[in-house]
Order: sequence, then structure tokens, then C-alpha cells
Amino acid sequence: MYFILYIALLLIIIYIGSLISYILGNFINNNINKSHHLNSVSVIIAVKNGEKALPKILSDLEKQTYQGESEYIIVDDESNDSTEEIIKQYSQKNKKIIYVSSKEGNKNLLLKKRALDAGIKKSQYDILIFTDVDCRLKKGWINSMATCFNDKVDYVIGLSQISKSLNIVSHFQKVDLLMMMTAGRAKCNLETPIASTGQNQAYKKYLYYENQGFSKIDDSIQGDDSLFMHLCLKKNAKVIFNDNPESFVESRLEIKLLSFIKQRIRWAADAKVMWNYNKKFFIILLSTFFINLILLFMPIIYLILENQIFKIISSLFIIKLILEFIIYVIGSIKLKSKFNIIHFIIWYILEIPYVVVSGIGSFFMKNISWRGQVFKK
Repeated sequence: MYFILYIALLLIIIYIGSLISYILGNFINNNINKSHHLNSVSVIIAVKNGEKALPKILSDLEKQTYQGESEYIIVDDESNDSTEEIIKQYSQKNKKIIYVSSKEGNKNLLLKKRALDAGIKKSQYDILIFTDVDCRLKKGWINSMATCFNDKVDYVIGLSQISKSLNIVSHFQKVDLLMMMTAGRAKCNLETPIASTGQNQAYKKYLYYENQGFSKIDDSIQGDDSLFMHLCLKKNAKVIFNDNPESFVESRLEIKLLSFIKQRIRWAADAKVMWNYNKKFFIILLSTFFINLILLFMPIIYLILENQIFKIISSLFIIKLILEFIIYVIGSIKLKSKFNIIHFIIWYILEIPYVVVSGIGSFFMKNISWRGQVFKK
């Protein structure tokens, strides 16, 4: 019994320590030496049945103000709508837009990673920038991401955000994404990066080939962002966080609970294998799941355990609330997001069952889909 309590106490200390690091890391100056050299860049986007979103993001790409050499590689991942026709139609008018089929990718890869592999192989430039088809880009997006690279910087994490929200699901999504980005920014400033996002990231092409592409993570559901970044860190890649507002990408708004939960379960499914890539981060993820599991069962704990233990757990709830509120305030300021106390309260209450459901769901979801495709584990 005491052994279990000691383990629980250790995980609590680790979790609280991680929250404190997210606070302190955001006060470290993130001085990025912008490159005066106009790097040549390849933007790569994997698309599965994206006929509704394609015209918008292609329009965003055509409006980019970057003066250096650039190309926009749009990879059709065996879509069964008009995706192929739309890409080819735009490519006829704009030679920067290049159509690629995911069938040209590594046959041993599945879903998005195969599509990205096809795009990377087609690219002709040494800086690769990635986003998703249902994201929206500012005119200075490429410029802001490309100028972060120099002789010392190999990998750039960009911010994904939700500017507006329509219902309780999107209110939660908006705060949750901000909290993750704020934590990611802090850890980058502390030179211990923990996560990236395929919605907004960039890296030098040599990293892809030094890591043998995605072959080392071909059995993961996604992995093209955070897991790949951790492979790059093992190659001593320098990773930075770009908090220039021009680089911020508007993420897809989720308004349906089931769709949102499925997305987060996919993310959690990759997180559960993090032990193989970054053991310290895995322990932080484990502590996060454990703390929220304890808080979820607070009423039961009150009935079956000693009153003193319940007081400790109640204190944990309050400490967690205070620290996460501080992180939310800092994130709102540093990442130029509108502060909303109601949205934070909604997030804080729902975060507890959400973390538990996502974590447990990642073990029991046998067939996990991406854009209508199924990944069979």
C-alpha cells in the first residue's frame, strides 16, 4: 500500500513540476536570429478528400509574400472526390503548385506518412514546410517560417490556434490547443522540446533522410510530427518555437464531440509509445493521465479512503487549477490569444474526464481512421 502511495506522490510531484516548467519556460527570451538569406522552400500538404478546403488553402498559398524560391506540393492521398481535379486546375494556372499522388510514396508507409513521403521525394528544395489542407494561412506564413532557419536551426515548430469558437466543444478545443502550444513553447525555450504539430512545422530535408524517412515510426498512427521530431533530436537537431504572429496557422474548428474525441485519441495513441523516443516526456504524460484519473474519482475516494488522503487530493485539485490558470494567462499574452475566463473554466472541468477517456481509448480503439482511411494496428 505504501509503495503505491509513494509512486502516486512521485507522479504528483512530476506533474506539478512540469506545470511549473511550462510557466518558467515562457519567461525565457526566445531570440530567433532571422536569416537574411532567402532560403528556397518546399511547402508540402497531404490531402484526402479535401475538395471543400482546397480552394481556400491554395488561395492562401498564392497570396504568400515570400520573395525566395518556393514550391507548393499538394499530395492527393487517393481521394474519391474532386481533389485531383482541383489541384491540377490550380497547377495549370500557377507553376508553383505541383500535383503529386500518394501512390508515389513508400509502399511500406500508411495513411498520411505515405502521402508526405511522396511529397518530400518530389520536393526540390532543402527547407520543408508542412501544414494541413483545412488550415488557413496568413500572407507572411512562409516568410516567417523560412527565415527562422540558419546554420544552427534545423527544425521549427509553428503555432496552431483557434481564433473563434461556436459551442462547448470548440470552446474546449480553443483553450486545449492554446495550453498545448504554451507548454510546447516553454519547453523549446528550455531547450527540451516535447511536441510538434503537422499543422504547422518545418525542418531541413537532410533530417528526413538521416532518419530513413518515416520507416522507424511506420507502425505509429500518425507520428509525422512529434515522434519524428524526437527522432531528429537524437540526431542533435536544433529545434525552436516560432511565436511570430505571422506564422500562426488557423486550425480546423471542431464542433462535433465525437470527431474531436477521435482526433485526440489518435494523438494519445502516439503518446503512449513515447517511451521509445523520450522517456522523460513519457513520464510527464503518464503523470498527467494519473493525476486526472485521481481527480475524476474524487467522490469515490472520499467514500472509501481516509479523510486526510482526500484533503491531499482536494489540495491537488486547487494547486492544479491555480498553475494551469497561470499557464492559460501567460499563453493568452505571449501567443496573442483572447482571454476568456468562462472558456477556461469549461476546459478545466472537462479536461479531467477528457484526458482519461483519450488515454484509455487509445488502447481499445483497434481501427483508427484518418480522413476516411483506416489504420489497422
